[in-house]
Amino acid sequence: MSLDLQKVTLRRLLETQNHDLYSKLVPAYFGGANSIVYNKVQNFYKANMRIPSLEEFLVLKKDVSTQEYLETEIYDEENINKDIADEFLVSQLQDFYIREETIGFLDKFIDDLDDLEKVEIVDKFQGHLLNLNKAIPISDELYDVAELELFPDDSDFVIYPSGLSAEYDAVNGGFASQELVMLGGRRGSGKSIISVNMAVNRFLQGNTVAFFTIEMRYKEVYDRIVSITSGVPFLNIFRNQLTESEKMSIAKSKIDTFYKPNAELNDQYKSLLKDKDFQKFEHYLKIEKPALKENRLFIIDDESLTLNRIDHYCNMFENKYPKFNMAIVDYINIIKHEDSKDWKTQIVLAEALKGVSRKYDLTVLSPYQIDATGEARFAKGILDSADRSFNFFPAEQGEDREQSNKITIHTTKMRNGKHMSFDVYMDWECVKIDPNQSELSNERPHHAAMFGDKETGKDL
Repeated sequence: MSLDLQKVTLRRLLETQNHDLYSKLVPAYFGGANSIVYNKVQNFYKANMRIPSLEEFLVLKKDVSTQEYLETEIYDEENINKDIADEFLVSQLQDFYIREETIGFLDKFIDDLDDLEKVEIVDKFQGHLLNLNKAIPISDELYDVAELELFPDDSDFVIYPSGLSAEYDAVNGGFASQELVMLGGRRGSGKSIISVNMAVNRFLQGNTVAFFTIEMRYKEVYDRIVSITSGVPFLNIFRNQLTESEKMSIAKSKIDTFYKPNAELNDQYKSLLKDKDFQKFEHYLKIEKPALKENRLFIIDDESLTLNRIDHYCNMFENKYPKFNMAIVDYINIIKHEDSKDWKTQIVLAEALKGVSRKYDLTVLSPYQIDATGEARFAKGILDSADRSFNFFPAEQGEDREQSNKITIHTTKMRNGKHMSFDVYMDWECVKIDPNQSELSNERPHHAAMFGDKETGKDL
């Protein structure tokens, strides 16, 4: 007669009152009457902060059928097997759970397949994987302080330059992996432009970056990247009104920024200098596909972007690009989700992005909307999950509506950092920030931006 490992686990748990075993179990691992028994154990633990003994559990109030099942099935001596390790029990329960959930998922998926489009198909699979991950631990969580390294290796914790301000980096070191960074700004204030600059700067440091765009088309993001890297005015690129000289600058920048050094590619560029045949040069890049650099800068253009899709792409990039360490989601308030304008949903979205940063060892950056005082719109609690947050207002405009090139940015939340205000300088023509041209500012953010509503004392 084969063992029922769910029963063996429940008997072991009650017999040993082993907290370590209990911490590795979740309700999803148990089915039928076993699920009812486990829920009783869980309720006892929540009320008493310990696991009940066999004797205690026997006298707890239960319905007749559950009491009978406990006495005849769980307490049966056949469920005592000291040769089976706890780790094996947990592993087998996880395997069974994954198989059963996947069979159920595939049955429903096949029934619905004819009505699904390609994006929905990928979403369904990614959603299934996310649900499995919630019930399956993916890494160790217990650390003995005495056994941790006295002087950790440099690769254990990496802080990258922010790409925003050398002054900020000098004080706070930049942005670390596994951090959620949030950038607050009002509508049309330049949140996306600043975000693209930080993506480009991280990429130019030799890293792979994913830029998720929801409102802007990929072409708009791409044109900004080309302007930043080439120095050619953005509007000339966007309106396709480029001079011959500007086209040459873009071609040279594209080669230097994205391609590995290549003799044949250099020869093609020399030919371009002579004949100015840009179509021929573009054809060469598309057909011959010269080798790209190891680090990449990806744009994901999805107006219906969901958390599932973000996880899907991050998983794909992590497996393919060793230096994938930054994802930018532009922007958090419009990620597709049920009741996305509800404050509770906004908090869930922020928690999920923080989870992505931990899961894939990334810096995740996402802009968010603020009101006239600098408070987050939609949900003040949106910043609870953030490690670092900043806000700023649109640059001042002159009488001719020309924007000032100085933007003052304020830190509004600094986990493991020092609060500060600093100015960055934007070349609006090329939509480019030079992080080395920044300086500290004495300006202070609105009280509400950091501490909530001054009148009510309500926190963010």
